[in-house]
Amino acid sequence: MAFFEELKRQFVLLHVSEIPVRADKRWLFVIVLMTAIIAASLSQFIDNSIAAAIFGFITTLVFFGSIFLHEYAHAFVAKMEGLHVIEIVLHPFGGLTRFRSEPETPRAEFRIAIAGPAASFLLAVIFALFATAARSVGADILVILSATLAIGNFLLAIFNLFPGYPLDGGRVLRAYLWRSGKDLSEATILTGRCGQVIAAMMMLFGLFVAVLRGDYFTGFWALVVGIFLWDSASGIICDVHRQERTHVENAMMLPVTLKPETTLHDLIDKILPMHRQQVFAVSADRQLLGVLMLADMKALPREIWRAKTVREIMRPVDSHHFVNVGTSLAEAREVARMNGIGSVYVINNKGKLVGVVRGVPSHVP
Repeated sequence: MAFFEELKRQFVLLHVSEIPVRADKRWLFVIVLMTAIIAASLSQFIDNSIAAAIFGFITTLVFFGSIFLHEYAHAFVAKMEGLHVIEIVLHPFGGLTRFRSEPETPRAEFRIAIAGPAASFLLAVIFALFATAARSVGADILVILSATLAIGNFLLAIFNLFPGYPLDGGRVLRAYLWRSGKDLSEATILTGRCGQVIAAMMMLFGLFVAVLRGDYFTGFWALVVGIFLWDSASGIICDVHRQERTHVENAMMLPVTLKPETTLHDLIDKILPMHRQQVFAVSADRQLLGVLMLADMKALPREIWRAKTVREIMRPVDSHHFVNVGTSLAEAREVARMNGIGSVYVINNKGKLVGVVRGVPSHVP
Protein backbone atom coordinates (compact mmCIF):
# COMPACT_ATOMS: atom_id res chain seq x y z
CA MET A 1 0.00 0.00 0.00
CA ALA A 2 2.81 2.42 0.87
CA PHE A 3 4.39 1.74 -2.54
CA PHE A 4 1.21 2.73 -4.41
CA GLU A 5 0.77 5.82 -2.24
CA GLU A 6 4.34 6.80 -3.08
CA LEU A 7 3.56 6.48 -6.80
CA LYS A 8 0.67 8.93 -6.41
CA ARG A 9 2.87 11.56 -4.76
CA GLN A 10 2.99 14.70 -6.90
CA PHE A 11 5.91 16.91 -7.84
CA VAL A 12 6.02 20.29 -9.59
CA LEU A 13 7.22 20.21 -13.19
CA LEU A 14 7.09 23.97 -13.86
CA HIS A 15 5.06 27.13 -13.38
CA VAL A 16 3.19 28.72 -16.29
CA SER A 17 1.47 32.09 -15.81
CA GLU A 18 1.97 31.57 -12.05
CA ILE A 19 0.05 28.27 -12.27
CA PRO A 20 1.91 25.23 -10.87
CA VAL A 21 1.96 22.25 -13.25
CA ARG A 22 2.20 19.00 -11.31
CA ALA A 23 2.55 15.30 -12.11
CA ASP A 24 2.87 12.12 -10.07
CA LYS A 25 5.37 9.29 -10.38
CA ARG A 26 2.92 7.08 -12.29
CA TRP A 27 3.20 9.62 -15.11
CA LEU A 28 6.92 8.76 -15.46
CA PHE A 29 6.01 5.09 -15.98
CA VAL A 30 3.59 6.02 -18.77
CA ILE A 31 6.28 8.14 -20.46
CA VAL A 32 8.63 5.13 -20.48
CA LEU A 33 5.86 2.83 -21.76
CA MET A 34 4.78 5.18 -24.57
CA THR A 35 8.41 5.78 -25.55
CA ALA A 36 8.96 2.03 -25.86
CA ILE A 37 5.79 1.52 -27.94
CA ILE A 38 6.60 4.34 -30.36
CA ALA A 39 10.23 3.22 -30.63
CA ALA A 40 9.09 -0.34 -31.45
CA SER A 41 6.80 0.98 -34.20
CA LEU A 42 9.75 2.83 -35.72
CA SER A 43 12.03 -0.21 -35.77
CA GLN A 44 11.12 -1.02 -39.39
CA PHE A 45 12.26 2.48 -40.44
CA ILE A 46 15.28 2.98 -38.13
CA ASP A 47 17.92 0.30 -37.62
CA ASN A 48 19.47 2.09 -34.64
CA SER A 49 17.47 1.27 -31.50
CA ILE A 50 18.90 4.23 -29.59
CA ALA A 51 17.79 6.65 -32.31
CA ALA A 52 14.33 5.04 -32.32
CA ALA A 53 14.13 5.45 -28.54
CA ILE A 54 15.11 9.14 -28.82
CA PHE A 55 12.42 9.76 -31.45
CA GLY A 56 9.92 7.89 -29.28
CA PHE A 57 10.84 9.91 -26.20
CA ILE A 58 10.58 13.25 -28.02
CA THR A 59 7.20 12.28 -29.51
CA THR A 60 5.91 11.23 -26.10
CA LEU A 61 6.98 14.54 -24.55
CA VAL A 62 5.32 16.47 -27.39
CA PHE A 63 2.10 14.51 -26.86
CA PHE A 64 2.08 15.26 -23.13
CA GLY A 65 2.86 18.85 -24.08
CA SER A 66 -0.32 18.72 -26.14
CA ILE A 67 -2.23 17.48 -23.09
CA PHE A 68 -0.79 20.37 -21.11
CA LEU A 69 -1.98 22.84 -23.79
CA HIS A 70 -5.44 21.23 -23.61
CA GLU A 71 -5.48 21.90 -19.86
CA TYR A 72 -3.95 25.36 -20.19
CA ALA A 73 -6.76 26.30 -22.58
CA HIS A 74 -9.20 25.50 -19.74
CA ALA A 75 -7.10 27.58 -17.33
CA PHE A 76 -6.78 30.53 -19.74
CA VAL A 77 -10.54 30.79 -20.33
CA ALA A 78 -11.22 30.25 -16.62
CA LYS A 79 -9.03 33.23 -15.76
CA MET A 80 -10.93 35.28 -18.35
CA GLU A 81 -14.12 34.28 -16.50
CA GLY A 82 -12.65 35.51 -13.22
CA LEU A 83 -11.88 32.12 -11.64
CA HIS A 84 -8.72 31.47 -9.64
CA VAL A 85 -6.74 28.54 -11.11
CA ILE A 86 -5.13 26.45 -8.37
CA GLU A 87 -3.06 24.05 -10.49
CA ILE A 88 -2.77 21.87 -13.57
CA VAL A 89 -2.16 18.17 -12.90
CA LEU A 90 -0.84 15.69 -15.46
CA HIS A 91 -1.78 12.11 -14.60
CA PRO A 92 -1.27 8.79 -16.44
CA PHE A 93 -4.50 9.15 -18.43
CA GLY A 94 -4.45 12.83 -19.31
CA GLY A 95 -4.72 15.87 -17.08
CA LEU A 96 -7.02 18.11 -15.09
CA THR A 97 -7.22 21.78 -14.16
CA ARG A 98 -8.36 22.70 -10.66
CA PHE A 99 -10.15 25.95 -9.81
CA ARG A 100 -10.80 27.46 -6.39
CA SER A 101 -14.56 27.58 -7.06
CA GLU A 102 -17.17 26.53 -9.59
CA PRO A 103 -18.07 28.82 -12.53
CA GLU A 104 -20.86 31.25 -11.64
CA THR A 105 -22.95 30.85 -14.82
CA PRO A 106 -23.78 28.12 -17.38
CA ARG A 107 -22.14 30.30 -20.05
CA ALA A 108 -18.85 30.37 -18.12
CA GLU A 109 -19.09 26.61 -17.50
CA PHE A 110 -19.59 25.97 -21.23
CA ARG A 111 -16.76 28.24 -22.36
CA ILE A 112 -14.28 26.74 -19.90
CA ALA A 113 -15.26 23.15 -20.76
CA ILE A 114 -15.16 23.56 -24.55
CA ALA A 115 -11.77 25.33 -24.55
CA GLY A 116 -9.81 22.09 -24.02
CA PRO A 117 -11.28 20.06 -26.91
CA ALA A 118 -11.02 23.14 -29.16
CA ALA A 119 -7.29 23.37 -28.37
CA SER A 120 -6.84 19.65 -29.09
CA PHE A 121 -8.67 19.94 -32.43
CA LEU A 122 -6.43 22.88 -33.37
CA LEU A 123 -3.29 20.90 -32.46
CA ALA A 124 -4.54 17.94 -34.51
CA VAL A 125 -4.84 20.22 -37.55
CA ILE A 126 -1.37 21.69 -36.96
CA PHE A 127 0.27 18.25 -36.71
CA ALA A 128 -1.66 17.04 -39.78
CA LEU A 129 -0.35 20.02 -41.77
CA PHE A 130 3.16 19.30 -40.50
CA ALA A 131 2.81 15.66 -41.62
CA THR A 132 1.74 16.84 -45.08
CA ALA A 133 4.75 19.16 -45.28
CA ALA A 134 7.08 16.34 -44.16
CA ARG A 135 5.65 14.02 -46.82
CA SER A 136 6.34 16.61 -49.53
CA VAL A 137 10.06 16.56 -48.67
CA GLY A 138 10.24 12.78 -48.20
CA ALA A 139 10.83 12.82 -44.42
CA ASP A 140 9.05 9.53 -43.72
CA ILE A 141 9.91 9.42 -40.01
CA LEU A 142 8.48 12.89 -39.40
CA VAL A 143 5.37 11.93 -41.38
CA ILE A 144 4.74 8.97 -39.09
CA LEU A 145 5.40 10.89 -35.89
CA SER A 146 3.36 13.94 -36.91
CA ALA A 147 0.47 11.75 -38.05
CA THR A 148 0.61 9.92 -34.69
CA LEU A 149 0.42 13.22 -32.82
CA ALA A 150 -2.40 14.46 -35.07
CA ILE A 151 -4.44 11.30 -34.46
CA GLY A 152 -3.65 11.38 -30.73
CA ASN A 153 -4.89 14.95 -30.35
CA PHE A 154 -7.97 14.26 -32.48
CA LEU A 155 -8.90 11.24 -30.35
CA LEU A 156 -8.21 13.25 -27.18
CA ALA A 157 -10.66 15.92 -28.33
CA ILE A 158 -13.34 13.41 -29.40
CA PHE A 159 -13.04 11.34 -26.23
CA ASN A 160 -13.28 14.43 -24.01
CA LEU A 161 -16.51 15.45 -25.75
CA PHE A 162 -18.33 12.32 -24.53
CA PRO A 163 -21.26 13.66 -22.45
CA GLY A 164 -20.34 12.37 -19.02
CA TYR A 165 -18.56 13.77 -15.99
CA PRO A 166 -15.58 14.21 -15.52
CA LEU A 167 -15.04 14.63 -19.28
CA ASP A 168 -15.36 18.03 -20.93
CA GLY A 169 -18.50 16.90 -22.73
CA GLY A 170 -20.01 16.15 -19.33
CA ARG A 171 -19.27 19.73 -18.27
CA VAL A 172 -20.92 20.99 -21.47
CA LEU A 173 -23.96 18.81 -20.73
CA ARG A 174 -24.01 20.10 -17.15
CA ALA A 175 -23.96 23.69 -18.45
CA TYR A 176 -26.95 22.87 -20.71
CA LEU A 177 -28.93 21.23 -17.88
CA TRP A 178 -28.06 24.08 -15.56
CA ARG A 179 -29.19 26.67 -18.12
CA SER A 180 -32.38 24.66 -18.68
CA GLY A 181 -33.44 25.17 -15.08
CA LYS A 182 -31.92 22.33 -13.06
CA ASP A 183 -29.87 23.34 -10.04
CA LEU A 184 -26.13 22.70 -10.16
CA SER A 185 -26.20 19.72 -7.78
CA GLU A 186 -28.90 17.91 -9.76
CA ALA A 187 -27.12 18.62 -13.05
CA THR A 188 -23.84 17.35 -11.55
CA ILE A 189 -25.42 14.07 -10.43
CA LEU A 190 -27.02 13.49 -13.84
CA THR A 191 -23.75 14.09 -15.71
CA GLY A 192 -21.96 11.90 -13.17
CA ARG A 193 -24.38 9.06 -13.96
CA CYS A 194 -23.65 9.57 -17.67
CA GLY A 195 -19.97 9.37 -16.82
CA GLN A 196 -20.50 6.05 -15.08
CA VAL A 197 -22.28 4.69 -18.18
CA ILE A 198 -19.38 5.79 -20.40
CA ALA A 199 -16.90 4.25 -17.94
CA ALA A 200 -18.79 0.92 -17.95
CA MET A 201 -18.81 0.90 -21.76
CA MET A 202 -15.04 1.57 -21.78
CA MET A 203 -14.41 -1.33 -19.42
CA LEU A 204 -16.61 -3.69 -21.45
CA PHE A 205 -14.86 -2.59 -24.64
CA GLY A 206 -11.48 -3.26 -23.01
CA LEU A 207 -12.52 -6.77 -21.99
CA PHE A 208 -13.93 -7.45 -25.47
CA VAL A 209 -10.75 -6.33 -27.23
CA ALA A 210 -8.49 -8.25 -24.85
CA VAL A 211 -10.44 -11.53 -24.70
CA LEU A 212 -11.99 -11.82 -28.16
CA ARG A 213 -9.48 -9.89 -30.29
CA GLY A 214 -6.31 -10.75 -28.40
CA ASP A 215 -5.21 -7.10 -28.32
CA TYR A 216 -4.12 -7.06 -24.69
CA PHE A 217 -2.47 -3.64 -24.72
CA THR A 218 -5.50 -1.76 -26.11
CA GLY A 219 -7.84 -3.80 -23.94
CA PHE A 220 -5.82 -3.14 -20.79
CA TRP A 221 -5.57 0.58 -21.56
CA ALA A 222 -9.33 0.91 -22.20
CA LEU A 223 -10.10 -1.04 -19.01
CA VAL A 224 -7.84 1.15 -16.86
CA VAL A 225 -9.23 4.38 -18.37
CA GLY A 226 -12.76 3.07 -17.72
CA ILE A 227 -11.89 2.36 -14.07
CA PHE A 228 -10.40 5.85 -13.74
CA LEU A 229 -13.52 7.47 -15.20
CA TRP A 230 -15.83 5.39 -13.01
CA ASP A 231 -13.88 6.38 -9.91
CA SER A 232 -14.00 10.10 -10.82
CA ALA A 233 -17.71 10.07 -11.71
CA SER A 234 -18.62 8.13 -8.58
CA GLY A 235 -16.52 10.49 -6.48
CA ILE A 236 -18.37 13.61 -7.63
CA ILE A 237 -21.78 11.95 -7.10
CA CYS A 238 -20.80 10.92 -3.57
CA ASP A 239 -19.46 14.41 -2.91
CA VAL A 240 -22.77 16.03 -3.92
CA HIS A 241 -24.78 13.60 -1.77
CA ARG A 242 -22.42 14.18 1.16
CA GLN A 243 -22.87 17.95 0.86
CA GLU A 244 -26.65 17.51 0.85
CA ARG A 245 -26.47 15.48 4.09
CA THR A 246 -23.91 17.74 5.79
CA HIS A 247 -24.95 20.90 7.61
CA VAL A 248 -22.87 24.06 7.37
CA GLU A 249 -21.93 23.99 11.08
CA ASN A 250 -20.03 20.74 10.41
CA ALA A 251 -17.96 22.23 7.58
CA MET A 252 -17.66 25.96 8.28
CA MET A 253 -14.47 27.75 9.27
CA LEU A 254 -13.95 30.65 11.67
CA PRO A 255 -14.23 33.88 9.68
CA VAL A 256 -11.59 36.60 9.65
CA THR A 257 -13.52 39.71 10.62
CA LEU A 258 -12.79 43.43 10.40
CA LYS A 259 -14.06 46.15 12.70
CA PRO A 260 -15.93 48.85 10.79
CA GLU A 261 -13.57 51.56 12.08
CA THR A 262 -10.45 49.76 10.78
CA THR A 263 -8.60 51.92 8.24
CA LEU A 264 -7.63 50.52 4.86
CA HIS A 265 -3.99 51.23 5.70
CA ASP A 266 -4.20 49.02 8.81
CA LEU A 267 -5.91 46.32 6.78
CA ILE A 268 -3.03 46.28 4.29
CA ASP A 269 -0.28 46.71 6.85
CA LYS A 270 -1.42 44.51 9.74
CA ILE A 271 -4.17 42.12 8.66
CA LEU A 272 -3.62 41.16 5.02
CA PRO A 273 -0.05 39.80 5.55
CA MET A 274 -1.50 37.18 7.94
CA HIS A 275 -4.76 36.49 6.07
CA ARG A 276 -4.30 36.42 2.29
CA GLN A 277 -7.91 36.45 1.12
CA GLN A 278 -10.08 38.51 -1.20
CA VAL A 279 -13.16 38.87 1.02
CA PHE A 280 -13.53 39.92 4.67
CA ALA A 281 -16.58 40.02 6.91
CA VAL A 282 -17.18 43.32 8.67
CA SER A 283 -18.73 42.87 12.09
CA ALA A 284 -19.27 44.46 15.48
CA ASP A 285 -20.25 42.44 18.54
CA ARG A 286 -20.47 39.42 16.17
CA GLN A 287 -23.20 41.12 14.12
CA LEU A 288 -22.52 40.87 10.37
CA LEU A 289 -22.60 44.46 9.09
CA GLY A 290 -21.14 44.11 5.62
CA VAL A 291 -18.57 42.54 3.33
CA LEU A 292 -15.30 44.11 2.23
CA MET A 293 -13.99 43.07 -1.18
CA LEU A 294 -10.27 43.63 -1.65
CA ALA A 295 -10.96 44.57 -5.28
CA ASP A 296 -13.13 47.49 -4.11
CA MET A 297 -10.30 48.79 -1.94
CA LYS A 298 -7.68 48.46 -4.68
CA ALA A 299 -9.82 50.62 -6.95
CA LEU A 300 -9.31 53.58 -4.58
CA PRO A 301 -6.27 55.92 -4.68
CA ARG A 302 -3.58 54.80 -2.25
CA GLU A 303 -3.21 58.27 -0.74
CA ILE A 304 -6.64 58.02 0.92
CA TRP A 305 -6.09 54.60 2.47
CA ARG A 306 -4.95 56.08 5.80
CA ALA A 307 -8.13 58.11 6.24
CA LYS A 308 -10.66 55.74 4.68
CA THR A 309 -12.32 53.19 6.97
CA VAL A 310 -13.72 49.77 6.20
CA ARG A 311 -17.25 51.01 6.99
CA GLU A 312 -17.04 53.55 4.16
CA ILE A 313 -16.32 51.06 1.37
CA MET A 314 -17.87 47.81 2.60
CA ARG A 315 -20.77 46.31 0.71
CA PRO A 316 -23.96 46.29 2.79
CA VAL A 317 -24.93 42.81 3.92
CA ASP A 318 -27.94 41.22 2.26
CA SER A 319 -29.68 37.85 2.31
CA HIS A 320 -27.29 36.39 -0.29
CA HIS A 321 -24.29 36.89 1.98
CA PHE A 322 -25.36 34.54 4.78
CA VAL A 323 -27.23 31.34 5.64
CA ASN A 324 -28.57 30.05 8.92
CA VAL A 325 -27.22 27.24 11.05
CA GLY A 326 -28.81 23.97 9.84
CA THR A 327 -28.56 24.84 6.14
CA SER A 328 -27.15 22.03 4.01
CA LEU A 329 -23.57 22.41 2.80
CA ALA A 330 -24.75 21.96 -0.81
CA GLU A 331 -27.20 24.86 -0.48
CA ALA A 332 -24.61 27.06 1.22
CA ARG A 333 -22.05 26.47 -1.50
CA GLU A 334 -24.66 27.21 -4.16
CA VAL A 335 -25.30 30.56 -2.44
CA ALA A 336 -21.54 31.20 -2.26
CA ARG A 337 -21.23 30.46 -5.96
CA MET A 338 -24.06 32.81 -6.91
CA ASN A 339 -23.54 35.78 -4.59
CA GLY A 340 -20.46 37.17 -6.34
CA ILE A 341 -18.08 36.93 -3.36
CA GLY A 342 -17.31 33.20 -3.43
CA SER A 343 -18.14 32.77 0.28
CA VAL A 344 -21.22 32.65 2.49
CA TYR A 345 -21.34 33.49 6.18
CA VAL A 346 -23.17 31.41 8.79
CA ILE A 347 -25.50 33.05 11.31
CA ASN A 348 -26.84 31.30 14.43
CA ASN A 349 -30.42 31.56 15.78
CA LYS A 350 -29.47 34.70 17.71
CA GLY A 351 -28.28 36.46 14.58
CA LYS A 352 -24.60 36.18 15.52
CA LEU A 353 -21.83 35.46 13.03
CA VAL A 354 -20.38 32.01 13.76
CA GLY A 355 -18.63 30.81 10.59
CA VAL A 356 -17.91 31.02 6.89
CA VAL A 357 -18.18 28.51 4.03
CA ARG A 358 -16.07 28.90 0.90
CA GLY A 359 -17.19 27.98 -2.61
CA VAL A 360 -16.51 24.37 -3.56
CA PRO A 361 -13.31 23.78 -5.61
CA SER A 362 -13.78 22.60 -9.19
CA HIS A 363 -11.70 20.78 -11.77
CA VAL A 364 -11.87 20.24 -15.50
CA PRO A 365 -10.12 17.39 -17.38
